[in-house]
Amino acid sequence: MSDISIEDWERTVLEYGRAARYQSPDILAGNLASDLAELRDELARCRSARTMRRLTRVTAQMAGLMCLALVKLDERAAFRRWARTARIAADEAGDPATLAWVRAQEAYGHYYGGSIIEAIEVARHAQALGSAKPCVGAALAAALEARAHARLGPERRRESQDALRRAESILLELDTSFTSSSAFGYSEAQLRFHEGSAYTHLRDTPSAWVAQCRALELVPDNDYTDRTLIHLDRAVCLAQDGDSAAGIDHAVEALNGLTEGQRRGIIDLHANDILHAIPTRQRALPAARDFQDLLMITGGSGKEGD
Repeated sequence: MSDISIEDWERTVLEYGRAARYQSPDILAGNLASDLAELRDELARCRSARTMRRLTRVTAQMAGLMCLALVKLDERAAFRRWARTARIAADEAGDPATLAWVRAQEAYGHYYGGSIIEAIEVARHAQALGSAKPCVGAALAAALEARAHARLGPERRRESQDALRRAESILLELDTSFTSSSAFGYSEAQLRFHEGSAYTHLRDTPSAWVAQCRALELVPDNDYTDRTLIHLDRAVCLAQDGDSAAGIDHAVEALNGLTEGQRRGIIDLHANDILHAIPTRQRALPAARDFQDLLMITGGSGKEGD
């Protein structure tokens, strides 16, 4: 292959990284599958070790983006298969930063799949891989570790805050080229979203509120996934502070602007968690019934493997 052809693949994966911030994950996954099939054929014909490493790195990145899309869709079995593909490709590419990023994506999959301890272990491995030089994967993984500790309860507050401080420290050391709105970047917008999520699980609503406000100032309007999850966390905070009705109204407002396809996956998952947390006596309220009608209740597909 010519250098021009390789550079085209490298530009293509960067474009996918930017699209991952706003594009529906089912569309992203379909496009990635098509390009990954073509890339596999290119690798089979490759005879240059240097070219092979570059294309293998692109493969690892595309497989990692596939993981991200499948995590958003809550397709857990498929996510695990692609996580393994991404790990192997990143390892063969010999690039610690790419492997750290791939492992961070894997940690998020375990987190949203409910495997919290596994998520912490994988997130720590990602941070260790990025310890020599600040990288996006380490920042993503530290923020995920903070959220995972918080999911385990308020008694993990110190561990969660320590991980948040690591994420912020890494962010401050990242080159500005890695702080753009892309799946391959990490920015203050993402940090504040992750911070707000952690404090929501820690039931520290004042701290969560501050982080959520800052995140909503920074997260682009077209990043519907993060913005919706932030608003759903805010709904949880309202309920934690004793105003379940306001929490339900806020959750309904957050979901109203989304299509069923956009809600599919982790957004529906989080919304259903809110619904199930509403006290039984309050589920007869009109707002609660409207909330339940709005949700797309998913079946058991994609849940095996937990």
